[in-house]
Formats: sequence, C-alpha cells, structure tokens
Amino acid sequence: MKLTPFAKTFIAIVLLAVIGVVVWLKFGDQIKGWATDGKAGTVAQGDQPAKPADNTVTKNDFNALGNAPADPKRNEPVSGVAAANLGAGKLGRPLVVGINTWAGHAPGVVFNRGLDPNPQSLYQKEFGLEVKFVLLEDPAAKLAAFKKGDVDVMWDTVDNWAREASGLAETSFPAKSIIMQDWSRGGDGIVSLATIKSVEDLKGKTIACTQFTPSHFLLLFLLNQSGLTPDERNEIEKKIVFTQDAPAAAAMFKAKRVDAAVTWEPDLSGAVSARGDEAHVLVSTSAATNVIADTLVARGDVIEKAPETLKAFVHGWFKGIDIMKDDPTSSYAIVGQALKLDNETVSGMLSGLKLTPFADNAQFYGLTGGRAHFDTLFDTAFVIWRKKGLVTRAVNAKDYVDTRFVQALASAYGAQKVVETPIAAKAPSVKDRAIINKTIQIHFTPGSDKIMEGSYFVLDSLGETMVSFGNTYLRVEGNTDAVGAANANKTLSEKRAIAVKNYLVKEFPMIQGTRFQTIGRGEENPVADNTTEAGRQLNRRTDIKVVLATQ
Repeated sequence: MKLTPFAKTFIAIVLLAVIGVVVWLKFGDQIKGWATDGKAGTVAQGDQPAKPADNTVTKNDFNALGNAPADPKRNEPVSGVAAANLGAGKLGRPLVVGINTWAGHAPGVVFNRGLDPNPQSLYQKEFGLEVKFVLLEDPAAKLAAFKKGDVDVMWDTVDNWAREASGLAETSFPAKSIIMQDWSRGGDGIVSLATIKSVEDLKGKTIACTQFTPSHFLLLFLLNQSGLTPDERNEIEKKIVFTQDAPAAAAMFKAKRVDAAVTWEPDLSGAVSARGDEAHVLVSTSAATNVIADTLVARGDVIEKAPETLKAFVHGWFKGIDIMKDDPTSSYAIVGQALKLDNETVSGMLSGLKLTPFADNAQFYGLTGGRAHFDTLFDTAFVIWRKKGLVTRAVNAKDYVDTRFVQALASAYGAQKVVETPIAAKAPSVKDRAIINKTIQIHFTPGSDKIMEGSYFVLDSLGETMVSFGNTYLRVEGNTDAVGAANANKTLSEKRAIAVKNYLVKEFPMIQGTRFQTIGRGEENPVADNTTEAGRQLNRRTDIKVVLATQ
C-alpha cells in the first residue's frame, strides 16, 4: 500500500510525539532545570506546591546569615545615606495598617495615640495624616486583606515575607518592604525540659512548632548550626509536631505532650512558668540576634500613588520610638489599652525585641554601604522554603524592598547611632551553659600552632555562626593526644586555641576579640584511647562551645 504525503506526515508527527513523551517522562526535571537555569520552583499540584527532589536543609543554606551588620560601625553616627527622590502624592483617606497583637508595632500605635484616627494623634497633628491600625492575627487573613486592598500596609517577618512575596509574584502583585520594625532579641525561642541543656540534646526528643513560620525558620537555623549530624537533624525534623499557631505549640508543652516547643512571647515565658523548675528557655533570639526581623510591607499601588503619605508614616514611626524612650510608662499604657494587654505584658514583650530607629534601618537595608542584611535574610529564607516545597516562583530580595522612605529621612537623623550592648567573654564557670557544642577538626603543622590550609573553610563557617549568635561568646578548647610531655602538650593546645581566635578576628572584623575564651586542655580531656593512632587522631581536636552571655 502506498502512503499519501498526508499519511506520512501524520505518522511522523505521532512518532515524534511518542518520542517526546518518553523523553519528558525520563528527563523532564533536567529539562525544566535547563530551561530556567535552575532558578524556577517545583511544579504545583493543586493548591500545594510539589516538594523538590531533595528538601533537606543544610548548614550551608544559612551561611549567608553570617553577613550581619559589622560591629565597628555600631555606636557611631550613620553616614553615607544617599538622598531619595520620592515624588508627590498623598492618600485621600486614612492609611490602613494591618498589625497583630505584638508590641513591635508599639511605635506607630504610640505616635497615633491608639489604633483609630483621633484628634490626639500625632500623625494628624504633625503630618495631617490619618492612620488606622487593624488587628489581623491570622497571617492568611492578613495577606488576603492586603491583596484585596482592605489594608495598605501589613506586618511581616522578613523570612515570612520571602514566602509571601513568592506567592504574590505568581499573580504579579507588587508590594515592598518599607521599614524594619525590630530585631527579635529574646521574643522568639525554644522552651524545653530543663534536662535539655543544648540544641544537641534535642536528639530523640519531640518538638512542637508551627510549620513554615518564623518559629520553623528559627528551629531549622538552630539545628543546622549545631553539632548534630545530618542524620540526627533529619530524625528530629521527622518527629516535629506541627501546630496551628505558636500559642498552640506552647500549650502542648504546658500539657506535657512534647519535650520542647518553639514559640514567642508572652507564650515563651508562660510555658516556662507553667512547668516551673522542670522547664527553661533552651535558646532564643537573645542569643541568635540576627535571625528574626520584623518589617512592614506596603502595596505597590500605594507606593506609586501616595509616596508622601508613606514617608510621613515612616517618619512618625521613628518619632514614636523616641517618645517611648522618653516616656515609657505612658507609652506602655497606650499600647496596652490599644492591644488589650496589661502593662506588664507589654513590658515583657518589648524586653524581647530591639525597636529599630533610622540608624538601624539604614544599616539593615545596606544604605551605609555593604550588602544589606535584609537581602541576606530574605534570600536565605527563600532557599529554605523552596527546599521545603513551599514556594515555587523565584523572587529576589532587591525586587521586594523600597528603601526610599527611610532614605528620605537621612537629613533628620544623620547623627543617630546604632546602639548595641558590647559582649565580652568572662572567666569560665561551671554555671556556663553552652547552647551549641561542636567538635571540629582543625589541622595544624605538627608541633606548632600554624593552621594548615585545609582547615580555613571550617573556621570560616565557624565565624559565620558566631556573627549570627551575636549575644554569645565562643569558648575554643584545644586538645592533644598523650604523645610527648604533658606540660608541652598543654602549652601547645593553648597556642592553637589562640590561633583559632586570631584567625577569626582577622577574617571577620565584625567579631570582637573580647568575645572569645581560649583554653588549652592538652591531653587532659581525651575522647578515645591514646594507645591507637585512630584514637590519638580523635583526641587531636578543637572543641567549640557557643556560650550564652547572659545566664
């Protein structure tokens, strides 16, 4: 039978289609990676994004958090902030700001003299601006109201903003971070049984946590900075009990259903009080100082149409911080009445954070030079959430921030300083509690304290850990095997511990030398038998302990 040209064409198309299907089924993932240069997310199934092939979060995913603002620039006036051209445009109605019951919103509430527009509002008196704060406790409801246009500005944490920005990008919905509200400095943390002394002790324990939230982000960070092995971290993750919200996680701990819970204030302190002496705060952002930051995000249409309104709002926010410093008692009363909290709770919440005025904002957004820590947090969080299969659309931090509203106020705050409490190591004590314990192999030239080239990448990772845990000091303990004279071994181990400190101070100028304890143990603290070469090699080690500066 002779085939017609049409039949030949039809058969060829069918064959190509079959070949295409086979190739796609076998190599589809690689093709998608090639097509997107490896930057696109996984394909969503229904409403849930499909999980990537490897959703394991590693320590390397958090390494960028070591790029925190440098200590030498702190306690000095900010400088070099470029002026911003905002353009004209005001909102012809009240600016609606979605917040939750969190004292980090206090500066705006204090300056507004409450949640609703009122004649006593300093926003009205000084800027002719009406501001209405709306309480939206549920993050999903908050985001829905923001997208609908019921609120113009919404609360967020930077790590969560990376997740929400990816979702908004799916529909090309424009929005940007316009101000940093605060650093969490104890407001978020892990409550645990008192018998759990360090992050490593979480091995084999059950932990309650709210999935894909700042609590989850903090837990993953702490696990990956610890001395736990990848397999041990994975086992802990498998046993996490996910709850609806952070208070529910605390409630599970109070009810003795889990060994630990990740939550925030006031539930963090409340969970400890409920269990008495058998519980304590294992670790919080009072130690991990540069991990959780709160921000306010504005809709793109408001940024475009009413830049003068947003500038006045940000300016009033900074003024609110000054008012709170000058008159904390009255300020706490205003916040307590607005959020329906007693003054003690307000004070407790505020003790767990650092409100960030202009100088901190300028540094955080990179306006004083260097990489913006906002970018670091945002991009790191995106990587984490993508590995967990939560986000699909790739987003870049620089596209989801607008620093002009902070920049526009540079002339008013040029002499302001970033104030941080200096940290200094103290003499070792039996009461010291190391929240993270690591044993690392640092190789030295035999018989000397000269660090060998292959150990630098280990030390660089250690430096990044130390920057992220800003309110801690580092205990470096040098150990040797039992070959040679004991006194000589001890002296050598002391020199090697000091060599580790000197390297980190040189390579990480943001780390102050006063934050180190260097101890030479010599051959006193073996972990293996010194009669074999394998055992002696294990004993030639450096023990690293991240110790809380406040006990």
